[in-house]
Amino acid sequence: MPGRPIQRLRPCFSLAKHFSRRQARSYAAKVLTGEDLGPIHHDEHHSFRVLKDGSHLPIPPVLDPIALSERSRWEQTKQKPDVNKFTPFQKKLWENPYAHALASPIRQCRATQSLLPSSLLISLHPRPHPTTSDPWLLPVNLTTSTHHLGPPVRFLCHSYVASYLGKKKNWDKALYPRFIEKLGKRAVGKIVWREDMPMLILELMRKRAREKLRWHFGHSGQLVPCENPRGEDIDALEDVSCVLYLGSLKMRADEIQVEARGIVNDVEKWVAYYIKGFPALLDPHKKPDVTHSSPAWYTDPVVPRLQPRARFPPLEFKTTTWRGRKVAVYSLYDLLGEERMKELLEGTRFERERCLVMKRGRHNVPVEILLMQLQAYLATPGP
Repeated sequence: MPGRPIQRLRPCFSLAKHFSRRQARSYAAKVLTGEDLGPIHHDEHHSFRVLKDGSHLPIPPVLDPIALSERSRWEQTKQKPDVNKFTPFQKKLWENPYAHALASPIRQCRATQSLLPSSLLISLHPRPHPTTSDPWLLPVNLTTSTHHLGPPVRFLCHSYVASYLGKKKNWDKALYPRFIEKLGKRAVGKIVWREDMPMLILELMRKRAREKLRWHFGHSGQLVPCENPRGEDIDALEDVSCVLYLGSLKMRADEIQVEARGIVNDVEKWVAYYIKGFPALLDPHKKPDVTHSSPAWYTDPVVPRLQPRARFPPLEFKTTTWRGRKVAVYSLYDLLGEERMKELLEGTRFERERCLVMKRGRHNVPVEILLMQLQAYLATPGP
């Protein structure tokens, strides 16, 4: 109205400060329950507040001491199990690295869409670049604690999957709605995938395994030397969990396998070129006398190919037999590399040893899981 003074608006930050004070006061207020509400009448199953006129007002279950006590009976956390009271089977299970790996939380591989224990997966978390501040997907859980790292992107612990996600920006398809919601669409559009991601993951896994093994090599009683990983040489030892071989387990056949894989890849490349170059000769739906189109399930013409089971045989993991059961054999030469293995052995009493045995124990479980992950990451089909 004319002549009426104009009310000045307070700044936004003052309104936010006022709202934060009110919100803090509301959170600081004490929630009254049970006897603090006033005169209470307890029934067999419920509690009632006695009003001034003598009538009874039912108390909500969230404030009712009877309901709260009944609920707390089923919400009490279990006590930690006493290791001294474990049965022999429970103790073996507690010291088994495979049991701990399979007991890890089940998560989905974003590349294969399969549900697997999280110990068998690689996790990438967004982290800001120190210079550009753009979000980068990095395996920071291999260097720091796994708490408060933000939404992860998980995939199978194998170098082939890491290489596949880096091609043609396949990692962009692995981002799920919750990840996009937590990070924000604008930040997701700026995510960077390192070109050397497979090698970066391998180097971090090797570094972490070497740091864990350094403690075992520096303390006596953790490792026991033996001649060979054969069953005849380790059957006399007790509580064998795994064998650490200080040489290479690769043979001449592994080198031939690499050459054979290169030949198969060249043949597959020429097959794809032949299919695209001569579609009229191979595709029955493109002949002149055919009037109908190809069905939805039809992709490429059928041509002779190497059987998938011959081209992609099962992955090979080295094992040996100890008293009738299989135990893992880890070649530190193949997993860590020659230089890292020499640095690990330098100055220890195992420099001239050929093979070591790691005994079963709860303190050995973390390093065995790391060796298991590293072997799975580098595993290749056997010759």
